[in-house]
Amino acid sequence: MNKLGIIGAMGLEISLLLTQMKDVKETVVAGRNFYEGTLSGKPAVLVCSGIGKVNSAITAQLLIGHFKADGIINTGVAGGAGETRIRDIVISTDAVYHDMDPEILALSTPFLKAFSADETLIKAAKAACEKRKIRFFTGRIATGDQFIADEKIKEDIVRRTEPLAIEMEGAAVAHVCVSSDIPFVVIRSISDNAGEGGEALYEEFKDVAADDAAFIVREMAGILSMQ
Repeated sequence: MNKLGIIGAMGLEISLLLTQMKDVKETVVAGRNFYEGTLSGKPAVLVCSGIGKVNSAITAQLLIGHFKADGIINTGVAGGAGETRIRDIVISTDAVYHDMDPEILALSTPFLKAFSADETLIKAAKAACEKRKIRFFTGRIATGDQFIADEKIKEDIVRRTEPLAIEMEGAAVAHVCVSSDIPFVVIRSISDNAGEGGEALYEEFKDVAADDAAFIVREMAGILSMQ
């Protein structure tokens, strides 16, 4: 991978990374501020996409087509599922939509129900978590255009998709990357429980969780710069 594209949905998910970038050049495309430079010695383009599937898909395609990124990391926060706890890191093995029928999805290119992450990026993410001694899981990310803070809705999503994290962008980024044969991984730090009281937990932990994910991405960039 010669140039990483790094996407966060919100400013708080990219702010720490932006302070760590060197030789930054800012370009505005389609209303988005793209920051080109180096991160831990690795050429990178950092951008805030905006929340939701369409915003993140547009941004991923711009990174690939306009900025020639040949590997993409989607960083940010998520609601937890399974064994995860607040401030755990989830590294995607694959990503799915929880708000679209997978049978219908698979009727169109790339004819898949789920989008598998890149093994090299997964390995770098694991190494970064181990280096920082942070608890992490590898598993599925479930994406939909809804903030989940209802136990019954969460239980339905978990029953259907079996994720470790529930969020609003990852599968859309993955969909674009797989369609363009670009390696990707989604890194999520758990900010809330996606259930009862989720809004309050999110407000309490969103900033520190976002920085946790950003630290992992920074370490990943350093690992990838040596490959």
